[in-house]
Amino acid sequence: MTILWLAAAIVVAMLLRHPIAVAVALVLAVVSGTTFPDIDFWLPFGHRSGMTHSIAPLLLLAYHPRLRGVAAGLAIGIGLHLAADCFPNAMRGYATIKLPFAGSIGSAASYGWLGLNALAALGIGAGIAVRLFDTLVLAVTAIAVAGIAVAYLAVTDGGWPPLALFAAAGWLTHRRRPGW
Repeated sequence: MTILWLAAAIVVAMLLRHPIAVAVALVLAVVSGTTFPDIDFWLPFGHRSGMTHSIAPLLLLAYHPRLRGVAAGLAIGIGLHLAADCFPNAMRGYATIKLPFAGSIGSAASYGWLGLNALAALGIGAGIAVRLFDTLVLAVTAIAVAGIAVAYLAVTDGGWPPLALFAAAGWLTHRRRPGW
């Protein structure tokens, strides 16, 4: 489903140029991003790969002007996922970050990796969104994204602490927006 949500976001962004279509693409990409890092289950990297549990996937979208809304949504969704991954039952074995050719980076480094990438992803997503939309479209999009965040984090292990992180990113977006 992750890839289908992302494909839908890309199609909307590529075919329609209206700001509301860009907002819809962003919201679809948020949904995709909440599970996107776990595509490593189907890749040869192994679970909790540093390749997918980071901001690296955003590099594929960030520079295409028509896909900035998708990049913002994917960043926010990935940020939510990584923030939730910061609160496993135990940070060992399966839960630690693995880098290609190096293996597990260990417990403490995994917390740092996930936390820093979660903050970066949320900041990137919020920063792009602020530049894409006027005040009204941004506010409506933020409400939709907040609803997705609460729904995702409510059913994810360790979900409530990251909700505070998401609220902080929203507050920073609000504070940086001129005229609010």
